[in-house]
Amino acid sequence: MINIKLYKCFIASPSDTQAEREICDKVFTEINKTHGKSLNFRIESQKWEKDTRPSFGEDPQDVINKQLCNDYQLFIGIMFTRFGNHTKNAESGTEEEFYLAYDKYEKKENIEIMFYFNDYPIEPSSIDTSQLKKVEEFRKLISGLGGFYSSYKGVNQFEEKLRGHLYKFFDEKEGKKQTTPIKQDESNLKTNTESERILKIFQNRLDEALLCFSDQPTFWIEPILHKPKKIDEDTEKKDEIKINTSDIIKNPRSIKIQAPPQFGLTCLSHYFTIEAWKNNSLWLYLDANNYQHAIDIHKIVNKELKKLGLENEKINCIVLDSWKISAPGMTKLLRSICNSYKDIPLIVMNTMGDFEFDSEKKEIEIKREFEALRLSALPKNSIRQIVSNYNTKRDIGEENIVLNKVVEDIEALNIHRTSLNCLTLLKISEKHFDESPINRTKMIEMFLFVLFAFIEPQTDHTKPDVKDCEYVLGYFCEQMIKNNTYEFSKDYFLETLELFCSKTLIDVEIRIVFNILFENRIIVNYGSKFKFKVSYWIHYFVAKRMHADNDFYKYMLDNEKYISFTEVIEFYTGIERNCIDIIEILTKDLSKQCDIIENKTGLIDNFNLFDKLKWNYSETNIEEIKQKINKEVKESKLPDSLKDEYADKDYNFNTPYNQEIRNILKEFTFLNLDQKIKASSRALRNSDYVDVDAKKALFREITRGLLLFSKILFLLTPFMAKHGSATFDGLGFILVGFDKFDFNQKIIHIILRNPSYVVERFKDDLFSKRYAPLLYDAINSEKNKFTKHVLILLLIFGRPREWTKYISNYIQSIPNNSAYLEDILDLLLTRYKYDYASKEVQNSLIYLSKMCLSKYQFKGKKVIENIKKITNNTFSKIVIDE
Repeated sequence: MINIKLYKCFIASPSDTQAEREICDKVFTEINKTHGKSLNFRIESQKWEKDTRPSFGEDPQDVINKQLCNDYQLFIGIMFTRFGNHTKNAESGTEEEFYLAYDKYEKKENIEIMFYFNDYPIEPSSIDTSQLKKVEEFRKLISGLGGFYSSYKGVNQFEEKLRGHLYKFFDEKEGKKQTTPIKQDESNLKTNTESERILKIFQNRLDEALLCFSDQPTFWIEPILHKPKKIDEDTEKKDEIKINTSDIIKNPRSIKIQAPPQFGLTCLSHYFTIEAWKNNSLWLYLDANNYQHAIDIHKIVNKELKKLGLENEKINCIVLDSWKISAPGMTKLLRSICNSYKDIPLIVMNTMGDFEFDSEKKEIEIKREFEALRLSALPKNSIRQIVSNYNTKRDIGEENIVLNKVVEDIEALNIHRTSLNCLTLLKISEKHFDESPINRTKMIEMFLFVLFAFIEPQTDHTKPDVKDCEYVLGYFCEQMIKNNTYEFSKDYFLETLELFCSKTLIDVEIRIVFNILFENRIIVNYGSKFKFKVSYWIHYFVAKRMHADNDFYKYMLDNEKYISFTEVIEFYTGIERNCIDIIEILTKDLSKQCDIIENKTGLIDNFNLFDKLKWNYSETNIEEIKQKINKEVKESKLPDSLKDEYADKDYNFNTPYNQEIRNILKEFTFLNLDQKIKASSRALRNSDYVDVDAKKALFREITRGLLLFSKILFLLTPFMAKHGSATFDGLGFILVGFDKFDFNQKIIHIILRNPSYVVERFKDDLFSKRYAPLLYDAINSEKNKFTKHVLILLLIFGRPREWTKYISNYIQSIPNNSAYLEDILDLLLTRYKYDYASKEVQNSLIYLSKMCLSKYQFKGKKVIENIKKITNNTFSKIVIDE
């Protein structure tokens, strides 16, 4: 008779780990059928939900303790974000059960305690912070008691880790025996259930690597691998050859694949192991982070094979993930693998920072040649695949619109086109999708939360709180603004913020904060120092600081310091969206700026060259327009040096034109107008809940500024026609595609482009679908024809709800042979051709375009009725000609 040894395992966990509790039983069953059957043991779970009977005690937990907590050899504890409810003797049932197990351990009883913490990132709104804090404190407590816990991300990784740990435990307990070795022909690896088990392990690893968020759809996007050639020193261009993953799998060789962090090297590693296994080949995955200080590489390999239950299997290739040339011990690890497994191909996933791409000349004393490949950022068609797969599951919006938004947000945040970043933005868009750039503050807040949620602290560290980090980084960025110094050493960063935390009694591990910022390329190497990769990070943290410190708030606004940092205003107003104080300040500042320019230039209110243009500019009296410009210049307060351009035939045109414009417009603070329009527009865009009269007042000053901007460009028309370009005080105007025109034709076309240029310049700062009612109100009340036209153009760009009604009314109200009508048609056709628009929007653009044509062709008579006379063929021909 065979004696079967029984191992009882008590499973303790709060209510948010039900899936893990079920996985425990699944793994126990698997072990019983494999290790247990060959080594004559059995493991069974003890869980309150299936093994307790109704009874009475001091409290319900006392009943569980008496029935289940006296006789077991294994204790498995699991926690996620919940700690649990109070019991009579502890903060939660799980905590009380742990202490009972730990008491057995201290009494030298035969017990093994395994504790697991789930570090899977979840949405902030679903977290009970008080419960999460208790979990983190308990994690520290276990470490303080001498415990070594295991962290995991998601249930799939929990299953893999638990299985590996239990196999190892029973190997040690039961004489280090093993189940029947897998002996099978290499050409037939997939013919039994054992092979399917390995494939499932590999697939679970890939799924975990692909998974960024709970309930996120997972899918594989073929990576872009290139074999770089030498750089052409003259053109600084690279000629790269694309390499298919299938070629690498069929023809394994030693390769070094390079990419910055988060490009997907780990996902690619697991993908290789899956596809190789399907092709009857075993590729062994090693994570360099786990073994950088290892001594015996053979033990490492055997350990990984044992996890898979494949100790006697032949290895066809080794995949070394997370290898960094700059990390300690990495070179030694790589050298050891190369020397110990000389005949096995080695694929090295080389995680590199920006500064390391230029360090390929560093010598590594390794006797092996590696083919160098690079994992590239995703092209737009790959991003489309991600959007399509994700959108199919979540239905965020029309695919082209969502795609465009993701691409634009990646560019706005200046982050890599990686799957991780695409998924992050798509996750944010699930509940906060708006195709216009409405509130980047919220987007960055959520982006930061995701970044911080991904870190896995060591046993003696805790995850830093995102809000605490924003607070201390706000102070650091305040110092950079005040000192006008944007480069810093790592020591300065650490010392400055550690001292600040000490003074303000805030508990933040600054070194971890630095590592997170660096690994996610928020800060990057800059020579021997560091800097924020893009300025908007500084502006974001400065805005947070303005909310936290009133003195700094006054410093930024009282001195008009914000003019140089318009994004700060956007982020500041985006935090609460009800900042009446700053709206009133901006209204006053912008009004003052407009007054200054009007007084100094002396431009009259009705200076509008657009009125003089006809639908067909050949009908326009060009001489009349030139005379009007000449008259306006003579009567203005502009300097004589500029007036001479019109009157004096002997004017010295060798004098640098750009210098003259720069001096004039610096005196007239034109750049300040440009910056204040942008700052005010961004503030208004984020001020949903501000008093309506205050919003109207600011919008009036913004439109006043837009009109002044157009007037000055009208004034500069002859200069632009003559010289082709002008740069001044940080602003630049360049004529593109005007070479085929003579001087007079250039004047006409510059005037025609004036309103649409102004709208395009400020639309991304100004427009938001949220304040469409404010825009409609301004259109209805606006008396100035040109300003109203600019607002209508803005409406065509943004297309909020009911936009077609306002455009239709406007088309019917303007003269049939005016440039206003031609300009509307031109923009409608352009949007139809180049925008990613839904079918409904495309139909609206077609209808409104035909309305313009009907208005012109039939001289304004029965516009609506005559639309049907504009055939689709006529419309298509116009689009092609356009």
